[in-house]
Amino acid sequence: MNWAVVTLSAKGLETALKVGEHFDSDIYTLEKYLDGDGVSDRRGGKFQLRAIPGRFKDFNGYLFENYRTIVYIMATGIVVRDIAPYLRHKSVDPAVLVMDGKGDFVISLLSGHLGGANEKALQLAEKIGAQPVITTMSDVVGKTAVDIIAMKLDCAIGSFESAKDVTADIINDDIVSITGDYEISGENLPANIVAGYDERAVSRIVISNKRDAVLGERDALLIPRNTVLGVGCRRDTPFEKIEAFIREEMERNNLHMKSIKRISSIDLKANEKSIIEFSCKNNIEFVTYPAEELVKYEDRFGVSKFVKKITGVGSVSETSGYAGSNFGKKITGKTSKDGMTLSIWEEEKCYTL
Repeated sequence: MNWAVVTLSAKGLETALKVGEHFDSDIYTLEKYLDGDGVSDRRGGKFQLRAIPGRFKDFNGYLFENYRTIVYIMATGIVVRDIAPYLRHKSVDPAVLVMDGKGDFVISLLSGHLGGANEKALQLAEKIGAQPVITTMSDVVGKTAVDIIAMKLDCAIGSFESAKDVTADIINDDIVSITGDYEISGENLPANIVAGYDERAVSRIVISNKRDAVLGERDALLIPRNTVLGVGCRRDTPFEKIEAFIREEMERNNLHMKSIKRISSIDLKANEKSIIEFSCKNNIEFVTYPAEELVKYEDRFGVSKFVKKITGVGSVSETSGYAGSNFGKKITGKTSKDGMTLSIWEEEKCYTL
């Protein structure tokens, strides 16, 4: 996805063009600084040059909805005041960088870890010869953080408050252990982070996709995104029914909703509104497969002659779940309810830090 690069001055535009030479970008500035019709390539860069529509303060809402990386080339105070109404949570906010008009400094302002702003600030500074400014304590003192570990392991964070507390322990050189339902390989772990049980640990990072994971008062839960759902349903099944069914089956199998990585189905369901809505609402990937692919696996599961006549494959939820989990571990076979079918799978992988 392109970066959004925003500036309100002619000098800032020159710096923005330097950014655009190295990163795919949509550069926004005041109309009076544009050439031609407002959309042009200059200096052979990888960017589009566009006019800011309407009021700049209101335009920030559009940026936050449509970009995962935003670079503001202006005073930090302006940025802080104008983006404040659009901040939601560190788990969903985009990476926000701020640069001065001359391009001497690149500040990682927002979503340094989960949004990748710290890494992007370092990359940008290196490309244009600027000084990166990183203020997250774990980076300043050369330590890791719980949210960085979560990103490396592709995990959701159970509680950001607990994650903050355990990160403080890491920064303060206290012993923190990583335990849970999965074996963690940690050859590159810092000295004060231990894989497995350690009686010296003042807190733990617990890796589990279970709803009833046992946590101590100072433990942080990381939920691996490793659950894959194979889904089938009648056409135009209401969203509320699909959502209730999925939640019911996840709870019945003691699985955390945040562990859902992917929903898979047959390509006949590629435009099924309720599945698409559920996937978008929960930021879950939705993939589909042609019957010609799924039929290769149907002999592993029960075959419905009726379903095969309609779709070309005798089992939609189980074959698609099997394929969507990269042929992983079956948690539960097909469950049926009100014209909907669901199977649950776990994608098997190594967890390495």
